[in-house]
Amino acid sequence: MCSPAFLMFLATVVALTLLVLVTFSTPFTQIFYFLHSDINGGVKFGVFGFCLELRDFCTPKELGYQFDPQVIKPLTTALVLYPVAAGLTLLGAVVLIPVMFSRRDHGYPFVLFAFFSTFAFLAAAGAFAVTMYLFTVAIHRFHALGFSASYGPSIWIALAAIALLLVVALNAGCGTCPGGRFGRQARHLAYTY
Repeated sequence: MCSPAFLMFLATVVALTLLVLVTFSTPFTQIFYFLHSDINGGVKFGVFGFCLELRDFCTPKELGYQFDPQVIKPLTTALVLYPVAAGLTLLGAVVLIPVMFSRRDHGYPFVLFAFFSTFAFLAAAGAFAVTMYLFTVAIHRFHALGFSASYGPSIWIALAAIALLLVVALNAGCGTCPGGRFGRQARHLAYTY
């Protein structure tokens, strides 16, 4: 039987992997992107820039880019919340490592883990809200100009990471992970039949 700390560690590492895939989307890799449109022969948008498919050109990898008038710079700068969420998720996973290999019951790592997992969820959810607003408006603007546009796989990967982080944050916050009041049966109780 595996411990609750191991299950939370596993879920945190999976969420971290998904957030890293979202963070290193276009222009780092062309496979993962938030939005694709057929304007200018095809363009894909990611966290740190966009790439034009026809000309094989990508913007420099930096925070905040602009594709006038469809994608505006201030909202693309807010996409920095994805790497922030990935960093907080990594810190949460690191905090759980000593707990998994210890036989003693430690209370302080679970408090830190609850802190990191909750703020990782909030950062990822904030980034997702900005992403949905930014690229939904961009889709409508592309369609108004007569171009097709659709969401890419990074939107759905981010949604999966957020759902997983929500489960982790709720488990850590409600006490399921450390075996608290809402968790499993207390260790000092024993039933004899």
